[in-house]
Amino acid sequence: MIKNMAYLGPPGTFCQAAAHRYTGMNNGELIPYPSIDGVFSAVDRRETDLGIVPIENSCEGAVNLTLDLLAYEYNLKIIGEVVLPVQQNLLIQPGLELSAISRIISHPQALAQCRKFLSVNFADIECIDVSSTAEAARRAAESAESWAAVGTEKAARAYGLEVAISDIQDQQNNETRFIILSASGDGSGLSMENPKTSLLLYLLNLPGALFKALEQFYINDINLSKIESRPARTRIGDYLFFIDIEGHKSELRVIKALKGLQELAHDVRILGSYPAATAR
Repeated sequence: MIKNMAYLGPPGTFCQAAAHRYTGMNNGELIPYPSIDGVFSAVDRRETDLGIVPIENSCEGAVNLTLDLLAYEYNLKIIGEVVLPVQQNLLIQPGLELSAISRIISHPQALAQCRKFLSVNFADIECIDVSSTAEAARRAAESAESWAAVGTEKAARAYGLEVAISDIQDQQNNETRFIILSASGDGSGLSMENPKTSLLLYLLNLPGALFKALEQFYINDINLSKIESRPARTRIGDYLFFIDIEGHKSELRVIKALKGLQELAHDVRILGSYPAATAR
């Protein structure tokens, strides 16, 4: 049983909703932390059993901070994932006229997901980044100025705001993927249903290295569901690759692929094998 889980707070974030989906409404205590780094740190120091953080959005791509913390700062394992549909709303103080809004605040990805709506309807209004959509709602509610927030209906209820306009995201098929972090394990064994494995790959600087690396998955009949690059923080032109594959790390075909990758890379790190989230 999960005793507690750290999530990106404050209450009312999409991250909290994803945590509820993963744990079940009454299974364990959910503890908010003010930043993604704070969630990683809480799990690493064993303040909580697990943590949950966003890692990518279907419209805006990767959450680079999450990738960098996985790569450089913490040795945590991914033991699960949640894919959550995202609905963004314009939140205001009760009775505030839309024409009086002086500033719109939210998490940078939330603002990016509503870029077209905001540019068409609030072209002259300053948009400011904060740590989460729920933090935006809290600040808008407490501000003496005419601030609005982009966030969830749950955040509106939590902080006494009204939903002025709902479904303001530019793409209706907007989804965010969250990963479950653990310091003590990496999920169950081969018996898990629909397994996937996340890898971190630092290739040698050789001609055709990326092609040869991807070939290992092809010859072993392994499907890639994601590949994402980040600077290796060494020199221009060196990159780390985050790769998600279908299959468990203990499967023979995955073991063979990993063995082939070892000959092509400075480092091959298994971030975790875990059940893939079911499709919406």
